[in-house]
Amino acid sequence: MQLKERISELVRETAARLGYMVYESSVLFKGENSQIHVKIDSLAGISHNDCEHFSRELSARIDSDDILPNYSLEVSSPGLNRLLRTKDDFMRFAGAPVKVVYDEGAERKVAKGTIDAADDAAVMVATEKGTTAISYETITSANLDY
Repeated sequence: MQLKERISELVRETAARLGYMVYESSVLFKGENSQIHVKIDSLAGISHNDCEHFSRELSARIDSDDILPNYSLEVSSPGLNRLLRTKDDFMRFAGAPVKVVYDEGAERKVAKGTIDAADDAAVMVATEKGTTAISYETITSANLDY
């Protein structure tokens, strides 16, 4: 198993054991100054204490495996204006303010409003002009817009 894969495996295992989801993670090898970045998430939200707890646990696992002698570890939440990437994300954040960029035919459009509802086919965004149903296949980017 390659080093990057092993670190990713430790990240996933640690998150699962502590009850977090991995929103995203990356490893950047820079000789003796390697960097590991992890964004964790949970349905209850992420606090500073959650990041600290995860960081301590993951560091201990990496150190005990003795797989990376020198590294810096950055653990954070996805942030207030997180990207929405899956149907589940849209369903989870129903009622939240959102900005969705999508294609309608050959035209690129932007819908800013709140997530009115979401199902398996589309997200409904309530804007000042009414509610717009946007098919997931047409979305090019979306994020919470606090």
